[in-house]
Amino acid sequence: MFYGCCQKRYFNNEGTTGLIFKLINSLKTEFHTLEDYFSNGISLKKLPVGENSIAYYAGIDLPHFNVLLHREITQEPERLINEAMHFFNQNGVYKWVYVVRNDLESAALQNALKNHSFTFEEVSTALCYSFEQNTEMVNEVSLNIRPVEHNHIEWLAVLQAGFESTDITTNQYCRALERAKSNGILMQHFLGYAQNVPVSTITLTFLNNCIRIDNVATHPNYQRLGYASQMVQFAINLVNQKRVDYCFLDASSKGIGLYKRIGFFELFTYNIYG
Repeated sequence: MFYGCCQKRYFNNEGTTGLIFKLINSLKTEFHTLEDYFSNGISLKKLPVGENSIAYYAGIDLPHFNVLLHREITQEPERLINEAMHFFNQNGVYKWVYVVRNDLESAALQNALKNHSFTFEEVSTALCYSFEQNTEMVNEVSLNIRPVEHNHIEWLAVLQAGFESTDITTNQYCRALERAKSNGILMQHFLGYAQNVPVSTITLTFLNNCIRIDNVATHPNYQRLGYASQMVQFAINLVNQKRVDYCFLDASSKGIGLYKRIGFFELFTYNIYG
């Protein structure tokens, strides 16, 4: 759907598909900009590593919140790993994840990861929604979706159940979100109610003409009822009239089908090692 839009806009007017790829590369940059905006907000510390990679320490006892984002072609992957490892060890973190775009993988990186006992864990996919492609979605909404203004207790309870996290890590994440707010990050949380029972969550982060979606979770007792899809469609409709051009999110293999059905398209994939 989106690529058809690109071809009509760029191929017919410019006579070349090269601009399509320039647009996709530009969107990858926008994705990383929002990724860093969110990560900067929730993290306690960060360390630039190499030329264009960043390590983030969030103070949350889950490896996926303590991460090295590998974003460069390098002949010295050992150096990236060693710098990140020293950074995390200084902060008392001994379990963290190495996240690399699939187009930046190399034999040298694989050898370096193996030498440091990293093993492949999963693939995640960077997705984008273009507001050029659709008008407001029409869908059957059975949820009453409300913004979370002050009391985050219900929202956090659903998030914790949906992601099967502990009280400790949920409280740590709550402090990280409060830190993001104090750092001036434009972020809004929403909670979906089914017959007055809180069942589903979502977070929107705003930057310039783009938004990022996080924290899409549904309580286990209410999963497979379409509530996550309703939350995402609500988010798309909410910002459709706010001069937003693109919406980004990072999807697991479990959730990617939901987002593609709504109209998200793939920018690239991440390989995650832990």
